[in-house]
Amino acid sequence: MNTEEKNKDIDINEVAITLEVDSEVIAKVRSGEITHILMDISEDNQSLVLETVDGNLILIDVSPTTYHGCYLYNNGEFPYAIKNSLSFLVLSSGNGDCVTRIIDVETTPGTRFNYQGAGKPIVEDAEGDSCIWEVSFEVVPVPAEAKSYLMRWNPSISSFTEKDFEECVENMVHGMFRMNWSIYEWEEARRGDLFFMMRTGDDKAGIVFTGQFISDPYPGDDWAGSTKRRMYVDMIVTNSVEPGATPRVSLEKLQEVIPEYEWAKGHSGALLPEDIVTKLDELCEEE
Repeated sequence: MNTEEKNKDIDINEVAITLEVDSEVIAKVRSGEITHILMDISEDNQSLVLETVDGNLILIDVSPTTYHGCYLYNNGEFPYAIKNSLSFLVLSSGNGDCVTRIIDVETTPGTRFNYQGAGKPIVEDAEGDSCIWEVSFEVVPVPAEAKSYLMRWNPSISSFTEKDFEECVENMVHGMFRMNWSIYEWEEARRGDLFFMMRTGDDKAGIVFTGQFISDPYPGDDWAGSTKRRMYVDMIVTNSVEPGATPRVSLEKLQEVIPEYEWAKGHSGALLPEDIVTKLDELCEEE
């Protein structure tokens, strides 16, 4: 199942905002040359980016108040909340669109000034009580025809331990955490491709989380300590089960519903055939 088919059930207006950019920007985002998209929070876009309660902006340690274009400096602390539902940026140009997943958000004080009232001009003042904030979205493109890989994890032999898993889940940001993993069939893998993590070797065997590659494959030392070189990818992890919990889809269920694929054995980083991906997607949605 390709990404376009998966997104049919998503209301893009609820989970994404569209930004007009040059086609050159889209090309650089797809190639990995550009990884961050910077925008100012203004009266025009604040409702798209910031969380609201009963139509009012959320302020830190302050009762909800509408400021009509006044962005309190708040001693350099971002005084608002980014919308929890904002998961994607759609970059649009005259030559087409590029859907990108937001994997991190950073906020920085931008133009600082003294607020003089609605409609009054902004005059910069380094000591001003107000500020137009800059928000930097770290993004990774979501290809229309993303490939999918099966990664494998055996906690009893892996350098990624059960304790590591617990710490990653405990310290998730925006419901995600980052890691890298060795990939066996790396030749066709690209930044933006998708993966399923298959736990093996114990009674919790099955799909425990999914995610997306945020780098192209690169060489590194063997995680097991041998002299051989391995290929790795950086990944963002989403839809993780709680450590110690049953898998999203158990090994037994996989073997029952999709018996034509060898789930229990094999390398980590196997390119999945499209028909297997379609069945696995459907199974994950059902479970």
